[in-house]
Amino acid sequence: MRLPRFLKKVNKVKIDIWNNSYPIFIWLVTEPIVGLVDSKIAGLLGERSLSGVGIGETIYFVLVWVFIFLAYGTTPLVAKLNTQQKFRSLAYFVNYGKNMSLLLGVLGTVLIFIFSEYLIGSFDPSSEVGEEARIYLWIRSIGITFYLVNMHSTAVLRGLRYPKITLQSALLVSTLNIFFSYCFAIILDYGILGIGLASTLSFLITSIYSSSVQRSKLQLLTQSNENVDKSYLRKKFFSIGFQILLRSMFLTGFMTVLRNQASLLSMKDIAIQHVLLQLWSFGYVAIDSIAIASQTLISEHISKGIKYYKSELYSNLIQLTAIISIFLLTTSYLFLDKLIIFFAGESFSQLSNTQLRLLFSISLLFGSFAFLWDGVLLGLDKVYEFAFITVWSSIIGIVLAIYLIQRDPSIISLWIALVVSLVVRSFLGFKYQRSE
Repeated sequence: MRLPRFLKKVNKVKIDIWNNSYPIFIWLVTEPIVGLVDSKIAGLLGERSLSGVGIGETIYFVLVWVFIFLAYGTTPLVAKLNTQQKFRSLAYFVNYGKNMSLLLGVLGTVLIFIFSEYLIGSFDPSSEVGEEARIYLWIRSIGITFYLVNMHSTAVLRGLRYPKITLQSALLVSTLNIFFSYCFAIILDYGILGIGLASTLSFLITSIYSSSVQRSKLQLLTQSNENVDKSYLRKKFFSIGFQILLRSMFLTGFMTVLRNQASLLSMKDIAIQHVLLQLWSFGYVAIDSIAIASQTLISEHISKGIKYYKSELYSNLIQLTAIISIFLLTTSYLFLDKLIIFFAGESFSQLSNTQLRLLFSISLLFGSFAFLWDGVLLGLDKVYEFAFITVWSSIIGIVLAIYLIQRDPSIISLWIALVVSLVVRSFLGFKYQRSE
């Protein structure tokens, strides 16, 4: 992809950030788009199938989310070992991660087969919808292994400075998924089974592609003679995984509280909170891509013995985040009402006011830096601090949300809690990323 015109006149560091960020940005955007297309195809089959996909997809992604450390925990250490030219250790770590991806994928599939009835039943669906969800979930869960292998392979390649493979795999799996889904579900009339099968086959093909590219890139590395500390690398793999899992559990718990507390208000508040949180999450795609890219850049930086704090990389990451956050702050404040009407309908416009727009905008401002520090701290190998700031800010947000909703039962109270949580998280992250 050619550089945007404004980047041709800026320094090499910004170009480096761009080259590592835009493939991740497109990857993050394509996932929800494919989900929307699957929902559209399921909708063509009927309301029963659409409900079945909704239930099955929720269960699928909650389980897959548990293994997200394969993507976010692998890249920094790969970049570090590559920069230090410890290629034997790198090869062992990559191979160990791949084997764990296979093992965890099979385990995930078995767990779904065993507990699918209970998990689907927790949604209290009708027998017809439950059967649709079971068919979809069973066939799609077979592809969990391929999903995790692809996730691990692209994470390794980002650490080796091949971020474009993330873009290529995202476009490949998205195109295949949409094509197969329509062919199997509509043309061949496999129904909801076809939608699940499309996902499994798409990730099978894509995982083969990304794994073969990973293997070819590793073969290009020269031989090294260091002693491989297998115990350290295995311990590192699981310690990073545990901290990322812990952090994700508390963050997801906080988001769940924000949704559940809205259910104590009214049906309209539930709907508007859902729309607001969806818009809020989408607003961070650009920042997320920079944060993920920063893992590789920072890990390489400090592995060369260069101090990160106040470096050119440090300054440029903050500058880019500041520009994006101010853009999000301004546009969300000016256009939030229109977005609410577009996604929720005219009847919800009365629920938006100046205070809600201001809180939503401020949450994007501080949240941009909070999410940036996630990537920075992982790049600095500060995994404990990475988890700590989210765990404590989430606890503060949960307590504050429950307290405020009792004193003032309105959606404003929930957004005050979110803003306070993000302010705490952003300031703690700023503090920890300054020291190395």
